[in-house]
Amino acid sequence: MSRPRFRQTFTVLAILLGLAIAPVCRAADSTDAPTLSEIQRELKQLAQDRAREAREFREERKRDRQQIQVLEIKVQQLEQKGTKVQATTQQLENTDKKLQATTLELEQTNVQVKTLTAKVAAPIPAPEFASDFGRYLGSHTFQITGAAGLDFVYDQQSGALDGFHHATQNSFFFNFEPMFLYRPTDWILFEGEFEGSFGQTGTATDIPLADFQITLNDYMTIVLGLFDQPFGDWYENQSPMWVNRFVSAPLPFGVEAVVPPSEIGLQLRGGLQWGELGQDVDYTVWGGNGPNFSEPVPGAALGGPTAIASSQTNGKSIGARVRFYPLPIDSHLGRLELGASTYNGKWMNGNWFNSWGVDFNYFYGNLQTRGEWVQSYRQMGGGLPQDSRQGWYLQAGYFLNGINLPGLPDEVNNYIHRLEPLVRYSGVNQHAVAFEDIKGATGIGVGGLQVGLIPDFGLSGSPALFAPHSREVALGLDYWVAPSIVWQNEFDLELPRAGGVFVSNLGVSTAAGSIPNDHAFLTQFTVGF
Repeated sequence: MSRPRFRQTFTVLAILLGLAIAPVCRAADSTDAPTLSEIQRELKQLAQDRAREAREFREERKRDRQQIQVLEIKVQQLEQKGTKVQATTQQLENTDKKLQATTLELEQTNVQVKTLTAKVAAPIPAPEFASDFGRYLGSHTFQITGAAGLDFVYDQQSGALDGFHHATQNSFFFNFEPMFLYRPTDWILFEGEFEGSFGQTGTATDIPLADFQITLNDYMTIVLGLFDQPFGDWYENQSPMWVNRFVSAPLPFGVEAVVPPSEIGLQLRGGLQWGELGQDVDYTVWGGNGPNFSEPVPGAALGGPTAIASSQTNGKSIGARVRFYPLPIDSHLGRLELGASTYNGKWMNGNWFNSWGVDFNYFYGNLQTRGEWVQSYRQMGGGLPQDSRQGWYLQAGYFLNGINLPGLPDEVNNYIHRLEPLVRYSGVNQHAVAFEDIKGATGIGVGGLQVGLIPDFGLSGSPALFAPHSREVALGLDYWVAPSIVWQNEFDLELPRAGGVFVSNLGVSTAAGSIPNDHAFLTQFTVGF
């Protein structure tokens, strides 16, 4: 029984007891008054107790109601939490489903990645690569490339060839060679080069290159038009001003060229991989109008492409070149190129001109080496001696980008890393040199005054270059601002051998006599674009 109910029961019993004893109390009122008073006090006390207990009961009920309200609030909060838990559970279930779907997609993607990785790792067939690359290039593309350069030449002419004036020269020259590339379709490319220069005689213009390149298949391309002579490696690959490591050309490709520098005609070229990656072979065969010479005498200078008006024969020229790359890339032995060329034709009155040559290029790390040997034979008529020529050059260069000199600041080493020191030895052997070619190289001023052998862009103008047995040691130092921006410096030591003759346009021979050992300095700033 609870405490409030017990109190109520006790109070009722007390009242009944009081009613029961009331008569007795009245009967004894006169005799037992103190007892009645005590009973009244007790009743009063009981009433007070009942009132107090009532208050306490009300207060306890109030506290109970408050506790009930608190519990109701907690129940509501728990219900709300339960709703949130249900919502969270539903979200987790949804997230779990998404994770399962994502995991499935990742597994499928992983399979696709493995498949693509296998395809990337596998070698791409040449037809597929050519097709993809052709689609990447697109069609109807137009591009301008080329180079421009400023040149300064100082030539210390210590002596002259017998019968020729000499003078020390120092002059500035400028050359601009834009090349235009236009691809009307993915199988035809036109390239044309325009050359404008300010040289020894002022401003001059020329078109040294203009041809169409038609791709027949993956292994054959036809070239039609005016092109660099594919003979050897120099004319076609090394002659552009910012590609050539030196300012000047090697002697066999300079003022006493052994083979013609260019040709107009057609060529067929291509290549294929014969072994591992890097083991390739390429070929070029061509035909054209044939060679022409400045004079019908031994030692005459070779001209450019033969025009019909200056054609010296009705015959045509034929040539062939093959290049072989024996080292695979994975061998880590560097890149080696071995080449062999031949060029043959007819000139005046059907006389033969035959030439052949071999060349090499070898690159290993920062070291670059190259060289060529060229030989030609020209049949002469009219009782003149045969015209035989030999020429060669060897060249080496080393980039200093892997060298750090101790004790120097990083800024200084950064400048050193851009340097490339070079050395080249070249020479030409021939029995005779045409007198008129040297005279033409000097230039004739007003009143017939001979102004002397003078330099031009990329040419020191030294008389020793026209010696029948010319020799040259060239020391170079290139500073590469960027891969196609270079400041080149070249110091030439002319060391010609004695012997040989000069031949006039009438075929009269004169001994070459003493040959000067000149020194020349050339510096050139070139930008390829």
